[in-house]
Amino acid sequence: MQENTLNLDQQIDNARAKVIGQYESTYGANVDYASLLNQKWEFDWFELKHTDTSDEGKAVKAEGDRFRKGIKQWHSNPSTAWKQIRDHARTARYGKAVIEGAEGEGAEGGEAEGSDNAKHNRSPELRNLEELIVLFKFNRRQESLSEELKQCQAYIAKALESLGVDIGMIGD
Repeated sequence: MQENTLNLDQQIDNARAKVIGQYESTYGANVDYASLLNQKWEFDWFELKHTDTSDEGKAVKAEGDRFRKGIKQWHSNPSTAWKQIRDHARTARYGKAVIEGAEGEGAEGGEAEGSDNAKHNRSPELRNLEELIVLFKFNRRQESLSEELKQCQAYIAKALESLGVDIGMIGD
């Protein structure tokens, strides 16, 4: 009996690892897909309503329809999956919210919650780097900044440089 239990436990461990691997693969594919859609559409396509009748809205709706149709036999709610793609695209373009309590953010230390509420550990260096870059890009896109925010932007640039970032290499 002991041998059967060990064998069953091993099978369960292997099955769990396989399922986890599939989720990791799916997550990566979703992020890649969202990033490619960001490259295709420079506007904030993920903010458009499904009722948008503009040319851009029609193009996004058509892509969403193809996506939902393609996964409906494997996913119980394809619209939820499409929302997750849009959330990944928003995060890829603008980063995560940095205000505590906004959009699931605000975890302590190196933990961050994604749109699926899974916690992902980031080193303090990585978290600082990612969030400072998001702030740097955001401030740079603004048409005008107060003197205080201009000074803040200079400090953000210095902080990024101290982490080894070449400011000139940061894209929009």
